[in-house]
Amino acid sequence: MKNPALKKAVSAVLAASMIASSAVPAVWAKTTPGKADYEETDNNWARLLQHTLYFYDANMCGADVKENNLLPWRGNCHVYDAEVPLDSEHTNLSDSFIKKYKDVLDPDGNETVNVSGGFHDAGDHVKFGLPEAYAASTVSWGYYEFREAYEKTGQADHVETICRYFCDYFMRSTFRDDDGKVIAFCYQVGDGDIDHAYWQSPEIDAMARPAWFATSEIPTTDDVSESAAALAINYYNFKDTDPAYAKKCLDYSKALFDFATENKKAVGDGADGPKSYYTSNKWEDDYCFAACWLYLITKDHRYIADSIGYVDYYAPPGYILCWNDMWNGVGTLLGRIQEIYPEVKEEYREAAGRNPYEEIDFWKMQAKSMNAAMNGDAGTITPAGYFWLNTWGSARYNTAAQLTGLIYDKYNKGKDLYNTKNPDYTFSDWALGQMEYIIGDNPMDRCYVVGYAENSAKYPHHRAASGLTMAEDTAKHKHVLYGALVGGPDAEDKHNDITKDWIYNEVTIDYNAAIPGAAAALYLRYGDETMKPDENFPPEEETDDTQIFSGDNFWVSGYCSDQEESDGAGATKLTFFVQTDSLTPHDDLSIRYYFDISEFENNKDIPSSFVLQKTYDQVQTEVDDKEAVLSKPVKYKDNIYYVEISWPGYAIANSNKKYQLIIGMYYGDKWDPSNDPSRKGIKDIGPDYDDIVAGVELAEKCDYVCVYADGVLVGGTEPDGTQPKKVYNASQVLRLVQHLSGKKELSDDAKMMFDFNSDKKVNIKDLILLKELVLGK
Repeated sequence: MKNPALKKAVSAVLAASMIASSAVPAVWAKTTPGKADYEETDNNWARLLQHTLYFYDANMCGADVKENNLLPWRGNCHVYDAEVPLDSEHTNLSDSFIKKYKDVLDPDGNETVNVSGGFHDAGDHVKFGLPEAYAASTVSWGYYEFREAYEKTGQADHVETICRYFCDYFMRSTFRDDDGKVIAFCYQVGDGDIDHAYWQSPEIDAMARPAWFATSEIPTTDDVSESAAALAINYYNFKDTDPAYAKKCLDYSKALFDFATENKKAVGDGADGPKSYYTSNKWEDDYCFAACWLYLITKDHRYIADSIGYVDYYAPPGYILCWNDMWNGVGTLLGRIQEIYPEVKEEYREAAGRNPYEEIDFWKMQAKSMNAAMNGDAGTITPAGYFWLNTWGSARYNTAAQLTGLIYDKYNKGKDLYNTKNPDYTFSDWALGQMEYIIGDNPMDRCYVVGYAENSAKYPHHRAASGLTMAEDTAKHKHVLYGALVGGPDAEDKHNDITKDWIYNEVTIDYNAAIPGAAAALYLRYGDETMKPDENFPPEEETDDTQIFSGDNFWVSGYCSDQEESDGAGATKLTFFVQTDSLTPHDDLSIRYYFDISEFENNKDIPSSFVLQKTYDQVQTEVDDKEAVLSKPVKYKDNIYYVEISWPGYAIANSNKKYQLIIGMYYGDKWDPSNDPSRKGIKDIGPDYDDIVAGVELAEKCDYVCVYADGVLVGGTEPDGTQPKKVYNASQVLRLVQHLSGKKELSDDAKMMFDFNSDKKVNIKDLILLKELVLGK
């Protein structure tokens, strides 16, 4: 901690807790006796709140991504979710059900169903039902409980955009008849088995994305109920600022809850949609969670009557709070309800068949649950004092426990109703120490929130942010995935920060769900005027200013291995990654490698012994019916030829694709790659070439391997010096102003590009000329 007053206060609380009761753990901080002094943490809870919301921008899906998200590197994707073919092949609906409810499912009559929008689950791009609904309800709940923090730190608009995006998706996925009755609810779009075969940006996905629905035949009560809860919470979040939208959310919430009540109760079938990725084992917790929210809003007793018999009073702590265990959420809400409707305790006693002398107190059970987390009865306390519950996403459970305790303290003024021996120790104090661990005060000296600190994890398991060809690549990520909470440490406080590790470094919308609310609560409890969010966030990404005049940025990176034979023949093994920053998918891209045959005995033609061989095509390994096309040599001019690699019908955007080939002569003629125009500047990595699996970290930009879009040069330099046609726009003016004002220096190569009057200087004269070019003068 950087705040000495906080450090002193926490030390006092820790000391008191250790003396007062052996049932309360020594929550670790670096001030704890016997512990090493690890990395100082930036306890700026306003900033942490700000950052952790941005993960949801990175995972937005649909045709409205560009309009709603705050990250410049994310674009619209999976727009075809708006037109899923309405049949039993592309959905789990029976032909008879489709026929009966065709007008409800397909009011436009175009034989499709619209289930677009929402959020990708993780680094993958499936919209899984339970984690989607849990993330929506938990993010929204944190905003509801600690709204003041969001407003004071300027994050209310951002979180409301995220909440709306969730709610719009749930309502769009709800199909109701003319009476308002729910006929079907789409709880999943995409298939995990199909989706996980790809590692690429979502903007270019063209994979099959089937849709799964809950109906009276297959009710899927857990998904329906949790989605109803999320909509109900957002009635509260919008009732004062947008009453019409709040009313709509509540109306859909009630309708979904009625569907869950009226139909046979069932969990999502693990063989149908979620498969083994998210196997649910109960529906009661989600159902009761939604019922509690609807009771708090409406005070309609039927919500208590419909749900109280399903409450599992002794279930907490369980998995604390997660997509498959909402009992702590239910207990918290029933604690609130018992304050305004004490009879709920007796109604539960009767419904559950409890004896008349058994104490029923929902708040006390919540306190007991929190104590179990703190002292290791639930999960494990690591050697460094971190609450660890499970290998998968330990930080997810830890921050969810923090949020649960912080909400408890809000309504109980920090009084622990279970552990009365230590009345001065609060769950908020415990959450503070745990959050400090999360942001870097730990044996690894690592912050588990990406982009929050210099020592943050840098290699989250996330396709869109990585910009890599495959998870096994160890190269630097293309984008910083600001605010993403990675899986976290293991029970021994160890962590592995590499992209391919989906246990330690997975990121998901449910992992991130609790941490914004916890940060907001810590801000209200421990914040001061020095805690502010970052200005002009997110910061500009590193860009190559020499490419700023080419419009969308297209280029090739790669490496090679030149292999000579004793008789002068030989071959060049080439690895290319075709890349672009364009958010608009291009299915018309190709690249050309130019080579010179002057060394051939007959340098007018390509001999039959010429070697041109594909050795790897990433697209072909990922898509059954797609592959790159390698052309035969084509004459450019004089002794110069080229071979072209194209991806007809396969979109490339905001990503890269790997292709490898061999070119040369194994016998007959000499092979001299040094005179090949495109060979210039390509890095030769020598004999280790064949042992390299991924190789992005070795690749360097190949300035003379050219990129074309529909045959038009858009990247690279052709043998005669031709470069892409320059494009002039306002962003270049801004960049030059930044340089001239001293805010952001240009590289020497970029200065040449901005030297419009060729006086070998970059000054106001160049700015005037650039403005004229932008205006078309």
